Amino acid sequence: MIEELPAMSQRERNRVRTRNDILDVAAQLLGDVGYSGTTLQEISKLAGVARGTVYAYFPAGRDEIVRAVYLRLADEVVQRGNALHAQAEGLEMRIRALARALTEASADPKGRFYGIMGADLVPVLAGVTGTASRSFENFIRDDLVMALHEGLLIPGIDIEALTVALSGALRASGSRAAADPESVEEQINALGALARGLITA
Repeated sequence: MIEELPAMSQRERNRVRTRNDILDVAAQLLGDVGYSGTTLQEISKLAGVARGTVYAYFPAGRDEIVRAVYLRLADEVVQRGNALHAQAEGLEMRIRALARALTEASADPKGRFYGIMGADLVPVLAGVTGTASRSFENFIRDDLVMALHEGLLIPGIDIEALTVALSGALRASGSRAAADPESVEEQINALGALARGLITA
């Protein structure tokens, strides 16, 4: 028998909402003005809370907030990618599923920074990046191996090289979607065409 978790109190719900509000505002700022413009002053002003409240949720300040924003979005991308990939059949549709999860997240105003990451964010996010990339890369590798075993790829083709190439194309598509949200479907179609072009049968 599965035990039901106790319902959150109103105070707990308020805390979760306030934390999410702070992260939402920070995500929007990162996409609009970059890391340098994502100041605690702007975050507290746009979230409608005092700076002391921001520190109460994120004692380490701005960098802790930025890491939390990144990890939250990466988790959402992975979860959506997993769900879409599980519903897809065949190499092309599975690659398209991963492309959709990443490009749509990157095209969203609150996810734009995920697709276009400035150099100043690299040291801040050191040690926390790569969750979605590794997950999607594993999917791509497994899908290619399956297609090879099914006789759909050229025998002896280098699966690792293809995995790296498709993963790079996927990341580049996320970057384009962040810069040009209208390009999402074009990028999904392009990645689908790449996958389709690998199939020999």
